[in-house]
Amino acid sequence: MDCMKLCIAPIGVLHKDEQGVRVELEPAYAPGLLGLELYSHVHILWWFNRRDTPEDRGRLQVRPPHRGTPGPMGVFASRSPSRPNPIALSTGRILSVDRERGVLTLDWSDAEDGTPVLDIKPYSTGLDRVTEAREPYWHDEWPHTYEEARQRGE
Repeated sequence: MDCMKLCIAPIGVLHKDEQGVRVELEPAYAPGLLGLELYSHVHILWWFNRRDTPEDRGRLQVRPPHRGTPGPMGVFASRSPSRPNPIALSTGRILSVDRERGVLTLDWSDAEDGTPVLDIKPYSTGLDRVTEAREPYWHDEWPHTYEEARQRGE
């Protein structure tokens, strides 16, 4: 297979501590926050940097940790950190946008402290919400909304 090289550089770092979840942008990217305060939620694309190993990149089938899964699943049918390109997606509610400091504060993220952030995209109900989505049966006991997942601490 031919290898196409991509140049991806983090735009910032996600920090989690007693103060909450903060995406601290590199100063050059702070102007990109203009207008983000008009949205309630964002998608954060981040790098599973602690799982970026040849073994994890080569694993194409995983056993999801969730109750009721029937067995191994392909990585593209899972949210596993083991994948050819360890890119992850989280959605978070915006608590504040500090354009001057280049800091976005969120209510939650499943990324670990120190995670490289690749991109930020505003959540759009017209583009991101699917009203007729289908999921496998083992998702029946999972939260059905972002708000329910946050209440359950997931």
